[in-house]
Amino acid sequence: MSSLSTIPQWQGEVQKHLPSLSLPQARVVGLWSYAMVFTKSSGITQVSNWLANVLQCPRGRLRQRLREAEYEASAKRGARRREVKVEECFADLLRWVIQNWQGKHELALALDATTLGERFTVLSISVVYRGCAIPVAWHFLRAKEAGSWQEPLEALLQSLQGAIPVDWKVLVMADRGLYAPWLYRAIQRLGWHPMLRVKEGMSLRAVGEETFRPIGERVVRHGRRWSGRGVWSEQGTPREGTVLVRWERGYDEELAVVTDLSGEEAEGAWYQMRFWIEDEFKDEKRGGWRWEQTKMTDPGRASRRWLAMAVAMHWVVLVGGEQEVRQQAEKRRPKAGSKGKVGRPRKQFHRPRGRELSCFVRGQQAISAAVMRGENLPMGTGVGESWPRQVYAVGKPPSSWVKKRKHKEERQRQRKSKQSEQKRQEKVQAQAHEAECRAQHKNARAQRTREQEEQRTRHREEKAQRVREHEAHRAQRTREKVSRTQEQEHEHERKREARRQRHEEQEQIRAQRQLWHEECARTRYQRQVRTQERVARQAQSFLDPAHPEPSRQANPP
Repeated sequence: MSSLSTIPQWQGEVQKHLPSLSLPQARVVGLWSYAMVFTKSSGITQVSNWLANVLQCPRGRLRQRLREAEYEASAKRGARRREVKVEECFADLLRWVIQNWQGKHELALALDATTLGERFTVLSISVVYRGCAIPVAWHFLRAKEAGSWQEPLEALLQSLQGAIPVDWKVLVMADRGLYAPWLYRAIQRLGWHPMLRVKEGMSLRAVGEETFRPIGERVVRHGRRWSGRGVWSEQGTPREGTVLVRWERGYDEELAVVTDLSGEEAEGAWYQMRFWIEDEFKDEKRGGWRWEQTKMTDPGRASRRWLAMAVAMHWVVLVGGEQEVRQQAEKRRPKAGSKGKVGRPRKQFHRPRGRELSCFVRGQQAISAAVMRGENLPMGTGVGESWPRQVYAVGKPPSSWVKKRKHKEERQRQRKSKQSEQKRQEKVQAQAHEAECRAQHKNARAQRTREQEEQRTRHREEKAQRVREHEAHRAQRTREKVSRTQEQEHEHERKREARRQRHEEQEQIRAQRQLWHEECARTRYQRQVRTQERVARQAQSFLDPAHPEPSRQANPP
């Protein structure tokens, strides 16, 4: 088989396991994950350059195709363009892990948070598997973003509902920094079993007790353990279940875990599997996909890049796990002619030897070797293993750990020395700043005193000016008042004189009218007298015809 034919083969596998993706989206995710496995990088520059050399196509066009797979629909050309919705792939990713599962129907999930410098905080849910972890759900937040993680974590858990059959035993583990009563209830609503680490100072009232005591008081010496049911409380929210406490030699503090399983069903050593998610973060960063070198700043696009990283992680870890199972089976196979050991195996008190190669490295090498030999791509299936039953004491630490511890202590001493030097410099700077502030305060106070004195002088001058202006205004108003009074008196005198003249004129008119009326009355009287005399003469002449009426005198007396 040609090595080029393995690319469409892998793209078909991605389309089969992630049916929520469209065919073009599945092909691009397949290209991304395929190139990540061979380049051990998640950078678009290295991935596009490697694919361009393999596919013999223009590098710029391929780079743009990979970049647009992470864009939002609004950032693409065309009215029918779609964006990759990673939330719809979470349940499919979890089904991918348990598909063709071999062994007990048991699965352990770990919930944790990782950061990328000052840019992102990633809330992740992963399947812990053979010393590695496979991400199945995640949520990106901006680093140091204020707000509660309750809503995104509950949404992540809800997105995985129904992905695992009900007959499976599922554990969900989280560190004590993520413990919360609402998280405990959210896990139980899915039918899964929470196994959350809590603080040693949390209050617990065991069955049969009347008062609450700190959980850490249940174990006071190394090498001891305690388990029992009871009610624990944090911030006034009580929960009931099983508490597992153990303190092995070589550890600085106790391990306290709460779960809803009974004491006979649960084992505190299972919590060791939660630390495998730290190996996943290492594989995603400097140990594998080099995620810490990314320049991405948009949370939505970074979340789509994580989908390709998760697909690549599914592939290499499942293939590596299958390779590990095959190698373990070959080691346990008895040699020809030997009867093998008889009887119960010896109890192991010391920590067994760790894996020489992780499933991540095994899977990556197995896939590369298959492509170089021209064989079909190995896909891998999940093979269950027995969960740990014992927490081993820490004996003589390895030289690498001692070296790392010394290096850490040296860095702490340097940090403390640097901090003390910084504190000393800060103290000197603070003293100088305080002296400068006092001098500035003194100068400012003298300046304020001068300004206040100048202001008082200015106020006095303004007050005197206002008094002068007020007096001048009063004098002006007095003069105006006297002037108005004199004008009013002149006006009144003029009006009186005018009234007197009008009265005299009216008296003259009245006298003239009286004379005229008297003249008219005299004229009427004279006319009446003449009329009477004429009537008397006429009457006399009518009675005595011999004496005719005398002629009218021109001027009667």
